Amino acid sequence: MKTTPEIVREAESRWYGPLYRHCAGLFSGTFLPSHDHHHHARVWSHARSLIILLDEAGVRIPASLPEELLVAVFFHDAGLARTSAERHGRESRRLCEEFFSQPGAGSPPGSPIPGASMRMIMHAIEHHDDKSRKGADPEIRPGDAPRLLSLLSSADDMDAFGPIGIYRYAEIYLMRSVAVEQLPRKVAENVKNRFDNLQNAFALLEDFIRVQEQRYLQVYEFYLRLSQAFAEGDENPSWEPSLIGMIRDGIRDRKNLLQKDRELPRTGFEEEIGDWFRALDRELQMYG
Repeated sequence: MKTTPEIVREAESRWYGPLYRHCAGLFSGTFLPSHDHHHHARVWSHARSLIILLDEAGVRIPASLPEELLVAVFFHDAGLARTSAERHGRESRRLCEEFFSQPGAGSPPGSPIPGASMRMIMHAIEHHDDKSRKGADPEIRPGDAPRLLSLLSSADDMDAFGPIGIYRYAEIYLMRSVAVEQLPRKVAENVKNRFDNLQNAFALLEDFIRVQEQRYLQVYEFYLRLSQAFAEGDENPSWEPSLIGMIRDGIRDRKNLLQKDRELPRTGFEEEIGDWFRALDRELQMYG
């Protein structure tokens, strides 16, 4: 019997390359660094680690799950290449259906994905962004089999933590015309819900939760400081508004600040902002 890591590697050898290239093609004409093909690759990195950790903890990982999750990951936010709307899952599903309907496309060596698996994949893609369907996920225990939608949403949530999460929230909310002053409130509520769901679902993975809590707090506390900076104005200048201003200007000028060769303007907070970008680069290298 094949081990879960072996099944994961087989799924990657079959699907990772074709899906990554297709996802990159979908975003080739769209400026959305926070959610492009690199985001999908990071989400797979998180999903892969989560599968292995759950397997080691005695959670039952069906043999079909790694392949289902890999496909779902690389299409879950594909719809954002066509619309920046919060509810983009239906468009993501349409793009996945389109990919698999093309003659010869989606057919690397190996057996076709069974119909039952495809139905679960499509459901997870379509509903990963549907907050009305997402209450708190039940705690996963040894012997359980995790739900595909829960794993997809959780892996996506993990890319909303840490330095990349700070950037991701600012970019997508600003592109949805959220006022800069409203960012702290919207981000704090959203990121807390994400971490609470993750903590509830994966409580048995104590070390994992501790790491993700620190990444979550980086986002929560950044936007808390941003709120304080807005309230204090010029009385006590801080670097957080300058960083948000850079992200806003990057959207306007279509400059990808996630690339290492970025050019940063002088702000008076070069040390603090430089430290933040170095932390961002380390995280992108780790999960990219």
